[in-house]
Amino acid sequence: MNAHVIVEEPPPVERGAVPVQDSHLVRVTGADERAVRELAAAYADRFATSRGPWDTADLCHTANVGRSPQEYVTAVHGRDAAELAENLRAVAAGRLPVGVAGSGTRAPDPAPTGHAALAELVRTGYTGVDWPALSVPGARTTDLPTYPFAPGRHWHMHTETTAPAEDTPSEAYRATWREEALPQEAQAAPGTVRLVVTDPALHEALTAELRAHGAHVAGTEAEADTVLMVDATPPGQEPDLSTFWARVAKTLKALPPHGRLLWAACHGAAVRPGEHASLRPGTAAQAMAVAAACAESRIAHAVVHLDPSEPAEARARVLAAEYAALRQGGESTVAAHRAGVRYVPDTSPVRPGRAYEVRPDGYYLVTGGLGAIGRRLVERLIDRGARHIGIVGRSALDPGRSQVLRALATRAEVVYRSCDVADAPALTAVVGELDARWGRLRGVVHCSGGVNAFGAMRRRPWADAARVVTPKTDGSLHAVRLAQDRGADFAVLTSSLAGTHADAGRGLVDYSLANAYQLALAEREHGPVTAVTAHAWPNWTGVGMAADADFAAAHSLDATEAEAAFFGHLLTGGAVVLPGHAPAAPPASPADTPETREPGPGTRTVIPAPATGRDRTALRAHVRDAFLHVLGDDPGDRPLRGLGLDSLVIAELATALEQRAGRTVDPSLLMRARTADELAAELAATAAGPPEAGAGPAVPADATGATALSLLLRPLLTDGGDGVTP
Repeated sequence: MNAHVIVEEPPPVERGAVPVQDSHLVRVTGADERAVRELAAAYADRFATSRGPWDTADLCHTANVGRSPQEYVTAVHGRDAAELAENLRAVAAGRLPVGVAGSGTRAPDPAPTGHAALAELVRTGYTGVDWPALSVPGARTTDLPTYPFAPGRHWHMHTETTAPAEDTPSEAYRATWREEALPQEAQAAPGTVRLVVTDPALHEALTAELRAHGAHVAGTEAEADTVLMVDATPPGQEPDLSTFWARVAKTLKALPPHGRLLWAACHGAAVRPGEHASLRPGTAAQAMAVAAACAESRIAHAVVHLDPSEPAEARARVLAAEYAALRQGGESTVAAHRAGVRYVPDTSPVRPGRAYEVRPDGYYLVTGGLGAIGRRLVERLIDRGARHIGIVGRSALDPGRSQVLRALATRAEVVYRSCDVADAPALTAVVGELDARWGRLRGVVHCSGGVNAFGAMRRRPWADAARVVTPKTDGSLHAVRLAQDRGADFAVLTSSLAGTHADAGRGLVDYSLANAYQLALAEREHGPVTAVTAHAWPNWTGVGMAADADFAAAHSLDATEAEAAFFGHLLTGGAVVLPGHAPAAPPASPADTPETREPGPGTRTVIPAPATGRDRTALRAHVRDAFLHVLGDDPGDRPLRGLGLDSLVIAELATALEQRAGRTVDPSLLMRARTADELAAELAATAAGPPEAGAGPAVPADATGATALSLLLRPLLTDGGDGVTP
């Protein structure tokens, strides 16, 4: 038996006259506040594309009666689709509240009928609205965005428990964004600007916009008071960090005193819900490096995250406005622009993720696992039940590492393999061997990385910076991909506050860049199967790498606190910032005063002793050369305290003096000496040997309070020192 069915389009349905309505009311409801705000953002994008009054009426009808009400709810009103979209974005940005259904106060009697009054009631949790009655007659269901389901993993063999108290860090937050307008006075923009913009359309539009605001566009950095750079990496690609490094270093060298730098790019920040998938970790790393490099060089700067969906003309207006604000205000800023709205960085508290039960079956991989931090985390994994751990490191086993490995092997089966995490095939081969040996990969902890000697970006070649950057960029990406490909429970990247705070990256800009990459990578790659988390660590007291002493003095965790935070946020996902706190000072006895305290390990005393005129003259020349190299100026007879010497500059001057004078230089001398001549005299005195009879008693270096500074700075002057910050 054969049958034929002819299918054709249905006849068009004639709709009535264009609906006339003073305003509309739209309800947004979800299982939690996050879902409501994400859904509001999606609704806003759909309302912004409304094809007319009937389409708007259909969208309102679908939102109000076509979706099941849930526990959290809010509402907005507006005269048309554009106003509704604007108010929905206010919900998404957190400017309008979200209520819990049924928790609101009773409506006044009689109940209000105006859309504005009803919206305010719904935001308090009021549920007495007759939503079908609000639909325009003839409105029908249409293509409104679907509900943003929250991903999660629920394995039947695991017991979901609340994280124990000892795993809960005292404070942690995420980076977020809030709306903030430009200052009203930032209108005119006189001055001279050097444009480093390779996009022809943007260059032309920006040139016209700047000239319209009274600015002159210069041909070189030397002619300009501000350099405006726009990253030109094509969509879908990661930026060339070596080219970026050379360009920024050249710009910093060429900028005149009191110059400014404005740097802009797309895809460097996830500002609104749904942007994480398009986040470019390399661009986020560039943005942090610019801020850190300008902070160490005391250059006023602005970092601007542009909206990739906007045309060149709109981006030109944004950049011209940010340039005007930078030039008039003089304060360094970070800002993002989306659909005509300006955002600035903010923070929001983050709770620990669900507890993780370390498994005895399968295995855990720890890169850099024989370093100071990696070794502690390996020990804690074993404490919690891990029985098989693979450790990867670049170095071959020496007697010290072999001894550590033997100690670990008494408590679990531990295998060490020498491998560069930046070499993807080599790392894959190691993991394949461990798969065959132990079975499933349960989790990856990526601790690999190093740090260069303290020094300014503008004098550090990329070849040196790459040694710090590559293990944390390529290595992190390879570690995450391995974890995801094998369905591991987690991949954790041990990152640093240097990736979030410009001040922490002063003198360590390459390190700051590398850690910012890790934080953005975790934001992009976190998923429902493999939790990808990057911990932005502060100083681990007594463990890890060196950081700016001024910064570490206010941001520290002891090792026990840090380990609790690590496991408390093992499955949190994304970038988790742990700011730490000022380290507690050790108790001092009443007799423990600067005058009576014994010098600590490594502390030298300053011994006034006669020096020959030839020594002093030679050292004065070395001092002059060091100041010219670091600051570009010989201070002459000027007081050194008036030069604004901070820990970074002091460390660089001490290094330059050591290289020129061929002797060890105590950084505290630079804090005590009043002039360059006095510094040369003290340097000569420290090398003159023991005092002659009657020369007077030795004066401990800490009698001036400088010994602590000296001890903090000394690790920053050498490679490979066991310092303090991840």
